[in-house]
Amino acid sequence: MRRQARDKALGLLARAPHSTCSLRLKLLKRGFDARIVEEILTFLCDKEYLDDRRFAESWLQARTERRPEGRALLLSGLMRKGIRREVAEEAVEDLLTPEVELEHARRALARLKRTGECDPDRLMRKLATRGFSYPLIRGVMEELREP
Repeated sequence: MRRQARDKALGLLARAPHSTCSLRLKLLKRGFDARIVEEILTFLCDKEYLDDRRFAESWLQARTERRPEGRALLLSGLMRKGIRREVAEEAVEDLLTPEVELEHARRALARLKRTGECDPDRLMRKLATRGFSYPLIRGVMEELREP
């Protein structure tokens, strides 16, 4: 049973990156004993096949390439994936320097404007729902008003 659980875990990791939490849930759903699952997860972490920090960085990179989002939304997304708050905060902090977050906000605003939205209040609300802070939103909206 232990070998089957290890093989299944390695197979899942070979197909896609996983957080410790998501891999645990998948193995438990497949009927593996909780003690065996924890042993396998420990083994995989020790061998560095499973690393929540590396998963968080990869997830953030892929997520922000597709859709520019702010710090708050990215942090909550990682935590929904089962990443501990400290690890999630570190990964978000490392990725989102103030300059990078400003560029994400600009990209998000440009996308919203391409949809035909031009009401400043609605634009601000939509940027807020994408996890950008109000000071950052005010800054990109000021840039929009400049000639």
